[in-house]
Amino acid sequence: MRRDNCFDFLRFIFAFNVVLGHLVAIALVPEFEPYRHVFDTGLSVTGFFVISGFLIAQSYERSSTIKSYFLKRAKRLLPAYLFVVIGCAIGLVWLSTFPASKYYGAAEWWKYLGANISFLNFLQPWLPGVFDNPVINDNSVNPALWTLKIEVGFYLILPILMIWLHKVKRPWLVLLIIYLLAIIYRNGLLIIGEATGNENYIFLARQLPGFMSYFAVGMAGYWYKELFLRRKHYIILPAVLLFVIEYYFGYEIMLPLAWSIIVLWCAYSLSALNHFAKYGDISYGIYIYHGPIIKILLTLGCFSALGTWCASLVYIISVLVIGLLSWHLLENQFLQRK
Repeated sequence: MRRDNCFDFLRFIFAFNVVLGHLVAIALVPEFEPYRHVFDTGLSVTGFFVISGFLIAQSYERSSTIKSYFLKRAKRLLPAYLFVVIGCAIGLVWLSTFPASKYYGAAEWWKYLGANISFLNFLQPWLPGVFDNPVINDNSVNPALWTLKIEVGFYLILPILMIWLHKVKRPWLVLLIIYLLAIIYRNGLLIIGEATGNENYIFLARQLPGFMSYFAVGMAGYWYKELFLRRKHYIILPAVLLFVIEYYFGYEIMLPLAWSIIVLWCAYSLSALNHFAKYGDISYGIYIYHGPIIKILLTLGCFSALGTWCASLVYIISVLVIGLLSWHLLENQFLQRK
């Protein structure tokens, strides 16, 4: 069943778009300014959430028990995540302005470990004295990790939603209500935040309830998969038109629905790419490793020493190689364990 779609390819494209988008946003070199709006990392993140809604619902339905469901989720998410969090906490001492004794003894170091291991990285996104230099516009260690707490939230809430869907006569109505509530939550907080200038509202809009619209449509794609596959060629054009209109005008009312349809249509229409991850599913790895890699290269002065384009190539190759090694030596090793 895994090979009847190209979700692996789509996840790689979304992850690689974030890799390039953060290169533009973090490196802050003049050569990249014309490309600032080309790589929309927001679309990649929401695309991930659509795919998660579909695949996690599928994973739950194929699990024999709730325990096996959570075990599968933990085996996929935790090994690489804990490796990058703990590895950065221990290894980045060599880039810190603090001596090792003060670095490991600092309250910020322990708070970083506790907050990030528990997926609350917003509480302490930086390490003492690390990436604290003018060539980097923010000293957070790994700017991509904020989405992982939302992903974990999806994992936790999905069994409740699936049990609910199995009990009601109109599952589509439940998913529609979830979609509408998420739209109201996200847009309401964004409007209040822009009106008051209070960034706390914008921060709250970027949390799990605000992205449930994408996740709910992904779940609906799985729940009504056969119906979607029969009708996908009839609904793709209206979805594209709706997406272009709302994206251009900056709305997010029907855009989650339109973008979700586009993502799911691509997953089941680009059959030549169904075996894309045959030699390694590196999308998760490149997503969680790329942030520290680019910041290490900037701190070491690689962009000034090698030149912008050469340093960018080193960055991209490093991310891909480390993602591949992570899959074969770490992630897949845990997935294969009984």
